[in-house]
Amino acid sequence: MQINACSCLAKLFHLSFLSYQFFGLFPTASLLGLEAAGQHYCEDDWSKLRIQHRYIDDLDLSRYCFSSAYMMALLHDSLGIPMTEKRVGFANHTGSIPLDWTLGAFISETMSEPLQLEPGSLGQIVGNESVTYFSLFAFLLIAVLATFFVLRWRKPQLKTIYDLEKGRYIVTRVPR
Repeated sequence: MQINACSCLAKLFHLSFLSYQFFGLFPTASLLGLEAAGQHYCEDDWSKLRIQHRYIDDLDLSRYCFSSAYMMALLHDSLGIPMTEKRVGFANHTGSIPLDWTLGAFISETMSEPLQLEPGSLGQIVGNESVTYFSLFAFLLIAVLATFFVLRWRKPQLKTIYDLEKGRYIVTRVPR
């Protein structure tokens, strides 16, 4: 299920590039430019759009209108990117490497998997929660016992006796 979610997200960003390309925006156009192009496109007469883009299916034409609104909601409303920000770029290749949704899904899935550690490594032992909690408990127990015995060892050993003839307590030190 996670692979499908990652590949859908990567496909969305690939379609975002196609939307930027469809609207004729530069790869680093601001969100204001995307909003204006999407609003102009969505408010235009659909019969004109069908004639102008006769090579594109009607369902795909409606998806471009949706994708511009969705990208605005995702980038501005959800991620908090300012409307005038021009550092957000869209591309479908870098150098000679194509950036399509399968590559994006692979990268996203690879980054979401935990690292596999070697069986004998110290990081795996320390990383185990039960071992960590047991070690912490053992350390605290040893520290408390050591403190108890040190304080008891330093405390003088006294013997208290009640003298019936004098009617008072007599405290004497017991030799060790």
